[in-house]
Amino acid sequence: DDGLDKAVTSPISLVVTAFANTQDARKTLTPQLRCDQGETKLILIDLGNGKCRMGGSALAQVYKQIGDVAPDVDKPAQLKAFFAEIQRLNQENKILAYHDRSDGGLFTTLCEMAFAGRCGMDIH
Repeated sequence: DDGLDKAVTSPISLVVTAFANTQDARKTLTPQLRCDQGETKLILIDLGNGKCRMGGSALAQVYKQIGDVAPDVDKPAQLKAFFAEIQRLNQENKILAYHDRSDGGLFTTLCEMAFAGRCGMDIH
């Protein structure tokens, strides 16, 4: 571009991967909404207990802020119980899709689920 030096700043990301054995790969939960199951419900489970902490978030970076309080797990027992309950409900075939609420917030989560399943949704 006309011999001008340019720079692009990109946030540094840590990528962590893991794997584990599974008893039945067909029971893996994905974010893909299911349009073939009739009318279903989406449920938001707020493990942040209403605190909505945005410190260190992409939104804070956009506004050149660090943020006040970073997300954290205040109640480890609650998180453990949540995980166990998701596993139980999945074994009973009561969960069709699952997605966390993280980068982009709730709106992005809903869009990603709808796109994955090629489904529309009514949100109230």
